[in-house]
Amino acid sequence: MVSPPADGDCRAPRPGGSRQRQPIVLHLPLAETSDRRTVPNFTPATNTRERLLKAAMEVFAEHGFEKATIREICRRAEANVAAIHYYFGDKKRLYAAIFEYVFRLLRDRRTSFLPWDAPPQERLRIYIRALFEEIFYCDGDALRCTQVAAIYLTEMARPTEVLDLVVTEHIERDAEELYSIVGNLLGEDFSKDEVVDCSASVVGQILYYYHAEPIISRLHPERPPVPERIADLIEHVFQFSLGGINNHRETRQHA
Repeated sequence: MVSPPADGDCRAPRPGGSRQRQPIVLHLPLAETSDRRTVPNFTPATNTRERLLKAAMEVFAEHGFEKATIREICRRAEANVAAIHYYFGDKKRLYAAIFEYVFRLLRDRRTSFLPWDAPPQERLRIYIRALFEEIFYCDGDALRCTQVAAIYLTEMARPTEVLDLVVTEHIERDAEELYSIVGNLLGEDFSKDEVVDCSASVVGQILYYYHAEPIISRLHPERPPVPERIADLIEHVFQFSLGGINNHRETRQHA
């Protein structure tokens, strides 16, 4: 078995001196113990991978995929350059791992709320709730929200070669889940294209508040910021989407 590379600063040593290491502050859960000095309950291998992923989110958010370098990522993570190849394979896979991380959080949030055999109406509500909460709350990590938004919006504006991989391995799976929900609500008389378009209408409402938040705050300065009224927006998007889907189905039945 290949051992993980030893952690270390990836910069060359300064002439006549030792390597200068910068401290890393990690917000990781502590092991369950009464001793407050106990270190985080992670193995060295897990610790290194988490640091690399966290540093990658910072660097990709700041510089984009093309300009981000493995050397800068491992410098911030205090990990050997070889650790990138050990844990992720290459820069493309590391970039894709960020999306995998985000979409895994979304899936975990949905499945923790609701079983697969729940009625489609409830599954739709939970899908909308999970997407809203992950986009705007990121489990309370405001910095991660900012970084994910920067990476996502840059990818939409200037798609990279990694986007095909991200769509195939992550986005497609989540899209199919929503297609299943909407398809069950519409019924068998509707084509896949119609199901896809109705699903896009659902997600489009959520993404509007995500992409246009700076504009919304200026158009309606008297209203609370979007993150402060997520519960109301979840209910609004759910009711509006469900009403539109039901109306679409009833119109077809009476045609």
